[in-house]
Amino acid sequence: MHPPIHLYAAGSNGNGQLATGYFQDSYNFIPCMFAGYENRTPPPISSAISIVGGGNHTLALLPRIAHTTSSNSNHQLEVWGCGDGTKGQLGPAYITEAGDNGAIFRRLILPSEDQRLSGYAVSKVAACWETTFLVLTQEDHHDVLISMGGDDFGDLGIGGLGTTQQKKAPFHIVDFSHIVGSVAHHVSITDITAGTHHILVVLRADNKQHIAGWGTARHGQLGPLITPSGRPLPFSPSPVAIVLPVDVQLDPVLSLCAGNQHSLFLHASGRVSALGSDAKGQLRGLPTARDVRAIGCSWNGSYLQTPTALLSAGTNSRGQLGRADDSEAPLGVVDIPENAQMLGFACGSEHVLCLLQSEGKNQVWGWGWNEHGNLGTDSLDDVPVPVKIWPPSTTISEDIIGDVVGVWAGCGTSWIAMTKRAQ
Repeated sequence: MHPPIHLYAAGSNGNGQLATGYFQDSYNFIPCMFAGYENRTPPPISSAISIVGGGNHTLALLPRIAHTTSSNSNHQLEVWGCGDGTKGQLGPAYITEAGDNGAIFRRLILPSEDQRLSGYAVSKVAACWETTFLVLTQEDHHDVLISMGGDDFGDLGIGGLGTTQQKKAPFHIVDFSHIVGSVAHHVSITDITAGTHHILVVLRADNKQHIAGWGTARHGQLGPLITPSGRPLPFSPSPVAIVLPVDVQLDPVLSLCAGNQHSLFLHASGRVSALGSDAKGQLRGLPTARDVRAIGCSWNGSYLQTPTALLSAGTNSRGQLGRADDSEAPLGVVDIPENAQMLGFACGSEHVLCLLQSEGKNQVWGWGWNEHGNLGTDSLDDVPVPVKIWPPSTTISEDIIGDVVGVWAGCGTSWIAMTKRAQ
């Protein structure tokens, strides 16, 4: 049996979005707490699928081992949430259950039967500033995307025209029929991501791929949307089809990510398509990149992982590019340690975490904006070039047993998943 996963968090915490049990920012990584479990230990999870952060709320998609009467076990995905739920972004029961203590993870329960969604299971999660998105899946059925929370800039994706009563519904179903057609035999949502106020999804209807998005659009992050008067559309409250420079039927999109005013799309060929603002140089040089394996966005930056390097472009006002050269230059190489294998990376609002393997051990390195202590360095100073942040250099490292298996980052927030924590 795999050892259980333990989550640690650092950074902005004014609404309890770190799930550390209190509401002050944390300048070091400390254990997350889960409702119903003592001694700060999370539930018996075997891995962490996804952790996403909105402006002041957090969602964790965790597979919990369920033991059956036949002594077999299977994995059931559960959504846990913490932080601000006042706009309904954590579901209808969260405020009542959490009361004044939103600073621990609580399992989110939705009245899915009311929308005839019994039998569906959550497979993906995403969050923008005050809004949550859950992809629901059931065998032999279309995937369903539900949204809940704030509707600033049409974030809910329901047209922005709903009555007050409709908007107070526990959640909403986002309609894609005008994009994929009403006669598709099977519609799946293969990826979803959200920036501060715009959302992107990859849809597959039968054998055809579609890219769609909604929310803020003024800077072209959803493509060239124009009002009848000829001005850029400020936002789209309903999903619109996104047309990329590359034909997605010939070179499909594998993943996508969203910054504050820009969007990136990784194609199967290893090429990257980009839309939106280049005011901070966040798109500069991206079309020339080849053999890209993974992509990420900060609010005003872009990051591409290749087999040999991590590349960055965009603003560098707080050291976000991770280079000794502090200029806001076009696409360039991040100064990660030589002879280290990069296992993955995570982009926050204006900071980055990188999971590296060096000498057979996993380490977390980080850089960028650190105003809330989100890099876990016990300091609020920005970090202009990558530094090792886990295992920490303090004596706490002597108490740590196990290995880092995942990193995530949000709005001034960071999370690290460990296989084990010594008692």
